[in-house]
Amino acid sequence: MKNHLRSIARTLVPLCGFVAAWHEAPALGQSTGVVRVRVWCEGETVTAAYPEGVDAALVEAVARRPELVVSRGLLDEPAAGLDDGTLDQTDVLLWWGRDRHDEVPDDRAEAVAARVREGRLGLVALYGSYRSKPFRLLMDSMPCEPGSWREDGRPEFIAVRAPDHPIAAGVAPFTIPRTDMFSEPFAVPEPETVVFVSSWERGETVRSGMTWTVGKGRVAYLRAGPESYPVLHHPSLRHAIGNAAGWAARRR
Repeated sequence: MKNHLRSIARTLVPLCGFVAAWHEAPALGQSTGVVRVRVWCEGETVTAAYPEGVDAALVEAVARRPELVVSRGLLDEPAAGLDDGTLDQTDVLLWWGRDRHDEVPDDRAEAVAARVREGRLGLVALYGSYRSKPFRLLMDSMPCEPGSWREDGRPEFIAVRAPDHPIAAGVAPFTIPRTDMFSEPFAVPEPETVVFVSSWERGETVRSGMTWTVGKGRVAYLRAGPESYPVLHHPSLRHAIGNAAGWAARRR
């Protein structure tokens, strides 16, 4: 009888341990090292520089990394491509926008911002996404506008100001041959880290890579990415965007 009880105990103890570990196991994105990235774009961004669309270029840029599993969302989809079920299966949003910020439903912007504050979602805002609703909600509703801008296709010289930051890993100073220009003062809250600073021939500068911790979540802004020039094909920028996705992704 005693031997029988000992046999039952040997069976149940490992099983109980397995059940406890199963209940405490993190979500897929944390347990496997996979980062679930959703590339979100307002659509209407097919140009000579991006014949398949800006979102396609971004998907191609980040999908090359085996640890990044990529999906795509567009403004014209139901719930603006940001329904609760999808957001709950996303670790980080790569957000590209320029002209249609006001068309994003307020409740979807709030859903994104709330998940970032709770540490359930990261946000990487690209190019004109400084005007996006989620970014502004997370920036204490500051104007988030650059001091000035020009769309003249001149070179941008990008310096790495925080080489030890994960977003700068493997990125040396580089030049984008043709792009537009933003300049300081950039009306955002004081960043946690300034990763990149850009300059132009006329002397303008702007903090072109910045990070914040908002609540329990992470937010990054990367300036480059206008649809008029093939900026998003630059290998250094693609590498930085992939780094930013990994850095901003949910962590527990």
